[in-house]
Amino acid sequence: MGLAQKLKNFILMDVADENETKKASVIMRCLSLFLYLFFTIQSVVLFATGYTTAAVVSLFCLVGYIVAFTMTYQGYTILTQHFIELLTLGWVAAFVGIMGWDCSYQHMIFSLMLFSILTSYRNFLYKAVFSGFLCLFRLALYFYIHLHPPLYTVEQNTMYFLNILNTFSTFLVFFIIAFLFSKDSMEMEEKLVKYNKKIEKLAKTDTLTKLPNRRDAMERIEKILKRSRDVDFYLNIAIGDIDFFKKVNDTYGHEAGDAVLVQMAEILKEDMGDDGFVARWGGEEFLFVYTSMNGDDAAMRLNDLKTKISQTTFKYNDIVMKLTMTFGLEEYDFHNSIDDVVNSADEKLYLGKTQGRNQVVF
Repeated sequence: MGLAQKLKNFILMDVADENETKKASVIMRCLSLFLYLFFTIQSVVLFATGYTTAAVVSLFCLVGYIVAFTMTYQGYTILTQHFIELLTLGWVAAFVGIMGWDCSYQHMIFSLMLFSILTSYRNFLYKAVFSGFLCLFRLALYFYIHLHPPLYTVEQNTMYFLNILNTFSTFLVFFIIAFLFSKDSMEMEEKLVKYNKKIEKLAKTDTLTKLPNRRDAMERIEKILKRSRDVDFYLNIAIGDIDFFKKVNDTYGHEAGDAVLVQMAEILKEDMGDDGFVARWGGEEFLFVYTSMNGDDAAMRLNDLKTKISQTTFKYNDIVMKLTMTFGLEEYDFHNSIDDVVNSADEKLYLGKTQGRNQVVF
């Protein structure tokens, strides 16, 4: 296991107390580690630029966040939260008083409000009151610093650097808190979305042939009709039935019949291509929807398909079968309902059965 993975596992370690929350502890650990890094950088910069008092305060803050990080492993989640809140408020006030308003230390108060709301399981009133307190605290700092000059008059380049560092850190702390808090919820939501899509697909798919089922077929046809604004729009519906399919089940068993249906579905789907779709209508019946050709062309396609099926060898284990299929085809005329078109195709299929099977009736 690499060092990075070990560190990740260490940070994500669960709390020992069952009444404490892991998510809040992880947020506080990540926040403490980042602010430790922040004050390490700031301490170096402040010592190097001669702002000794501010640098010493940075060192105390650095130690404070080490203590906060350690506390999260001791089962003191609520106590650690309050410690971080007080520590952050303390150094924001201290640095505004030492370095002035233009270095942007006061921005961290916004991240502190988000931290307090998301890591606390107190009621709404407590969170609202604390957020109001933070607002008043920031206003108080604003008026204080405009009435009392800061300890240092910060050199412009240093002020620019601290402003950038504080602004960047505030945004990053905000991101860390929001990301970690929402991570589990987003992952769960993503799983639910994928699960719902899977359930929806299963509800619309025939489990044996993997073709669209009757319900999905009708929904697809309705969508096709809603998009039918083109004058060259075609819609042809056919129902095909495997001839003497009952003999397959009676002679070789239902498993052989299922194998035939799966092989037949592959042939039908491949033959349809991008010209429409084919669905399992029920039992040994299949529904064909052609959307890129007129009725005469659809009839020619079905005749070619009929020939292809009669020339195909269907196999199940050592059993070899030859099968045929009968089709009833009806062209949508924009006047009758889809149910009428489907019923007409079904009637033509029945006529084809009575006339000797293995034919297309249009």
